[in-house]
Amino acid sequence: MTQDKKNHFGSIDYVQLAIYPLILVFGAIGNTLVILVVKNKKRNRKINDYFILNLAISDLFMLTISICVDFYLKFQASPYGNILCKGIWPFMTMCLFSSVFTLTCMALERWRTIVKPLCPRFSLSILYLLIGLTWFAGLIFVLPLIIVAYHQGRKCKEHWPTFAMRQAYTIAIVAFQYLFPLLIITVAYARIGSYLKKRSKKIVKIAEGHVSRRGVESIKIKLENAKISKNLRIIVILFAFFMLPKQIVWLWLDFGNGGKFKHFSDVLTFGEFLLYIHSSTNPIVYGTILGEYRAGFRRYLRQFFSVIGWHGCLSGIRNTVHPDPTYAAHRAS
Repeated sequence: MTQDKKNHFGSIDYVQLAIYPLILVFGAIGNTLVILVVKNKKRNRKINDYFILNLAISDLFMLTISICVDFYLKFQASPYGNILCKGIWPFMTMCLFSSVFTLTCMALERWRTIVKPLCPRFSLSILYLLIGLTWFAGLIFVLPLIIVAYHQGRKCKEHWPTFAMRQAYTIAIVAFQYLFPLLIITVAYARIGSYLKKRSKKIVKIAEGHVSRRGVESIKIKLENAKISKNLRIIVILFAFFMLPKQIVWLWLDFGNGGKFKHFSDVLTFGEFLLYIHSSTNPIVYGTILGEYRAGFRRYLRQFFSVIGWHGCLSGIRNTVHPDPTYAAHRAS
């Protein structure tokens, strides 16, 4: 960051200063609530709870560290350049990978649970191994970044032996951080939606001609299945929409003339902005699907409002680093 950049903010900088704190607070509260709800469940935790917990932790790390570091670098150069370039930024990329891989594991686990109910459940040891692999895989993907990243002046830069290696790394990032997970998530949730639709029709058909109570129960199941299918579609749409712009920016930079575009840094910031929103909305999406999480959110929010004395609020809570040297640090977001 140059001295001019430090003293003269552009419009995009003021937008960041205004919106990023809101995303940080919203995301930190949401992911912290998820962690508290899972922690409070203790004995009756399900496999999905462990994945949601890991998702909340990775999103919380990525949000808090990324936004705080971005803010710090807007006003002050980092006194620990090598730690920033070879440690902090790659760690944020690893958190993002862990979050994406966890979302993928959750989609596969939901498919096994709903479509293949007779399949044996994962043991805790296998579950812990899968969660550990989401972090280990993220570490594997950032190892090249740790090796080529270096600190120069006020920036993190990368030194690749050849430009082709830089392009290959970008393709790998886009494929494993977006394309493959999106394909798996889409197919898994599409299979779930198809299965729930067929099951609902079967239940209604069986209930026809029986007592009205049986018919009412079939209607309830059908409505619940429709709600689940709708929420699953939302998950796919949010992932595809919020993750896509940053992937396009990377490809544009290495396979096009993105670096020559006058406002390329603003486009890059917009991609990061959408990533942060996605990480902050994950708790809300999954909390909406699972009623026990909604109840847990309300319980902790009531306790919070009671402590700070905002009794009026209770009425609404019912019990019911990139390959291009110039933009190296931004790959981590």
